[in-house]
Amino acid sequence: MKRALAFVALTIALSGCASLAVRPCDSVGTRDSKYAARFFLGIITLGISEAGIQHEQAIEAMEGWRFCPPPMPVAWQGPPPAVNVPRTPGMLVNATKWTVDVYLDGDPAIAGIPPLLTLRPGESRQLALVAGPHRIVARPTAETTVGVAPSGRYERQIQIDPRDRSFRLQLSEGDFK
Repeated sequence: MKRALAFVALTIALSGCASLAVRPCDSVGTRDSKYAARFFLGIITLGISEAGIQHEQAIEAMEGWRFCPPPMPVAWQGPPPAVNVPRTPGMLVNATKWTVDVYLDGDPAIAGIPPLLTLRPGESRQLALVAGPHRIVARPTAETTVGVAPSGRYERQIQIDPRDRSFRLQLSEGDFK
């Protein structure tokens, strides 16, 4: 029994309690295991270890969580689609000779916002929109097989009426300015 207690004390001394500080980047399983280890460590050390762990957490929080990877920028995509909201089906057609990225209700100039969809030349896709105003922006991608893609972009504000049964939006080469 004395050897086991000595082994536990030695393990605690060698590992340090700073590694049990809970970080925002820890997974759920890692957090649970850290809390469990902190509980038993607190019992063994009569709570003294908890003061050291909380001190380490405070230092890391002030330094910006130095052991966590830097956060990835997240582009705002708007609220999630509402459930059971009637939508109007439509068709989006690329009548150009370029591949175009299509953005819905977003600005492609903001870094990190991915396109809603990418249309190759002559391709069409179905799109169902909620009634109301929508802004559609399309711009040619860098990968073009025929000629040089224009540097301009297609931008249009559309209004979907709830009484509409369908719509069709065609992107043509003359629309890119």
